Amino acid sequence: MPPLSTGGWPDHQGYDDVVSGDFDLVLERALAQRPPRRLEPNGARAAAVLVPIVAEPEPTLLFTVRTETLPNHKGQISFPGGSVDPSDPTFEAAALRETEEELGLDRSAVRILGELDTVLTHVSGYIITPFIGWIDKHPSLAPNPTEVARVLPVPLAHLTGQIRAEPGFSHGGRTYPTEAWIWRGSVIWGVTAHLLRLFFEVLAEAGLAEAPVAPSEPWPLSS
Repeated sequence: MPPLSTGGWPDHQGYDDVVSGDFDLVLERALAQRPPRRLEPNGARAAAVLVPIVAEPEPTLLFTVRTETLPNHKGQISFPGGSVDPSDPTFEAAALRETEEELGLDRSAVRILGELDTVLTHVSGYIITPFIGWIDKHPSLAPNPTEVARVLPVPLAHLTGQIRAEPGFSHGGRTYPTEAWIWRGSVIWGVTAHLLRLFFEVLAEAGLAEAPVAPSEPWPLSS
């Protein structure tokens, strides 16, 4: 797959209402002031993901749409990442390695701003450690076709309460058990939606976004 070009990105609609010229620095400070909560493994496997933010043309999250051939969470929208290998010196290194393997994103182009709370996935049995990564320039990507069906760049400013759905909503003939953000027909749900919630809580604390509406059903912290 060729590198992602500017033409593959959503139309610029502005982010003036929530972004300053020091967006990354403000977010980095907010993450430093909010020590992440970590769950005990209790038999779960360790995984790490990257929440990649591309600075240009406005702060934009990079999601992946998983292929239908993967054993877990097939076809779902997710953040890049995967299992922590014994050879990974840290969980952060695992998130960067997995992102490079999935997207062809050079790890040296990513600056880690901080870490979110760990999250347990009940279906696949992973404890996920999420890291926030900042990418200054529009990246050149080469997604791995065995894992990534396509890359989904979504401007942060578009992920508002107006496109959020409560748990139990129906879309496209399917009922979803968790809250979600439905962006241009793409349903961001499950653990990815939970990570989005955690991320927006930090953004709200930093004054960079409005706090998300509380879900009608809280995300379970343990199985």
